[in-house]
Amino acid sequence: MASSTAPSLSVLAALLLSLGIILVLPQLVLCVATMTHSEGQENFDPSLSTPALTHEYQVFVSFRGADIRTGFKSHFFAALNHERIGAYRDDIDLPRGEEIGPELLKAIETSRIAVVVFSKNYATSDWCLDELMKIMECKRLLNQRVLPIFYDVSQSEVLEQKGIFAEALLKGPEDKINNWRAALTEAADLVGLHLEHYSLESEFIEEIVENIWTMLNEEESASAPSRRQIDVSGQHSEPIISPQNDASSRHNVISEWTPFFFFFK
Repeated sequence: MASSTAPSLSVLAALLLSLGIILVLPQLVLCVATMTHSEGQENFDPSLSTPALTHEYQVFVSFRGADIRTGFKSHFFAALNHERIGAYRDDIDLPRGEEIGPELLKAIETSRIAVVVFSKNYATSDWCLDELMKIMECKRLLNQRVLPIFYDVSQSEVLEQKGIFAEALLKGPEDKINNWRAALTEAADLVGLHLEHYSLESEFIEEIVENIWTMLNEEESASAPSRRQIDVSGQHSEPIISPQNDASSRHNVISEWTPFFFFFK
């Protein structure tokens, strides 16, 4: 009798053990999968899939030197410097021995805002028009902000390429004229500032700088919270510290499944 009972107990024990494993195994698999997913999320680097553009400058200014270099341009850059707005300067930032074209194109790409100063002889410079084409390309592809400035020219002259703008384009190479026209039209159609609306050039420059501050503030608000915030008034506020990532969520997940690990000890 005892000999027949022993196998029965063994079979019963085996059945119970099998039942326990069947009940616990799905939970264990879920636990391991959850931990693996959590670790994968923690180690995931978004920059590996979507590289972030590095901005070296806050402002790039496109201008015709012959029109504004010794007057408006010098006062404008002085105002930007006074407000600690980092602007690209071709006479300072351009490395010696570098080709002008590629270096300036790189400066445009790595600037947050492009300020285009349309003056009477802007369209007489092939290089200014090439700059403008690059700026509008960056606006479309990189969401670069563009602020047109109409200095002693009307918006309609640039928008419709009338007067000196029409004359200048007629002298350009045929393979570029259409692209230049498109860039001029697109840029001039944006909201900009007009010198004729101000009695003093100093007031005009002050208004431009205030608009740049506003645009920078909007850019900073939309970027990573750890970056330094910029106030429209020109004052730098305290940087916002982003919360540090911790392992609390992963710890909670592991804690939920701790009894199952102890079950197998």
